[in-house]
Amino acid sequence: MNKVFRILLVSLMLVVTVFIIYQLIKNYLPDNMNPLKPLRIEHAPSFLLKTKLNHLKSNPRACFSVLENSALQYEQVEDKTTGNNCGFKNVARLIQSKISYGGDIVLTCPALVALAIWERHDLQPLAIEKFGEKIIRIRHYGTYACRNVNNAKQGRRSQHAYANAIDVAGFVLADGREISVLDDWGQATIKGEFLNQVHESACRKFSTVLGPDYNRAHRNHFHFDQGGWSVCR
Repeated sequence: MNKVFRILLVSLMLVVTVFIIYQLIKNYLPDNMNPLKPLRIEHAPSFLLKTKLNHLKSNPRACFSVLENSALQYEQVEDKTTGNNCGFKNVARLIQSKISYGGDIVLTCPALVALAIWERHDLQPLAIEKFGEKIIRIRHYGTYACRNVNNAKQGRRSQHAYANAIDVAGFVLADGREISVLDDWGQATIKGEFLNQVHESACRKFSTVLGPDYNRAHRNHFHFDQGGWSVCR
């Protein structure tokens, strides 16, 4: 009887302890460090960011809730099949953010959330730190294209085939200066340092980040995607 009582007492103590810990996490941890709180684009990134971003890949409702609770102007795009193993679902068209992309861009919801977080918490702060100016435009080579990796005739589909990637070619500052991946990557200049840090910061937001050091096909742009691979090259 004493043994049974001790087991029940220990079990009760464990339940109470777990409940107390749960309440402490729920009510006192900052939202960006709380695994129970939804992701918000305006929150400062924490060690939980990648986990929360990955969660959005399999939870479209939660992902679009992140967009709805942000300052982004966007519209949801109807799912569409466009070719052999090509097409998209759970996609949004970005109409306006703090930076111009030279027109609307279409991305899967998880990729768009990652892009918005990177833009707000990495790209703009780095631009102000390095140049004393904000980025007003991102030059890019598009998001959706029904093609294989590296435009190969055979092989697996690129994440572009699912609107799950964007190729970033350069940036325009508020004072008109431009930073080009093709011209400035690897240079011992402020622009070169900026691009290196931009690349590193993107690796903390996207699943795959590829740049000029990866291969010749990427000599003029950064490739960001939210696919299943985890690569930073």
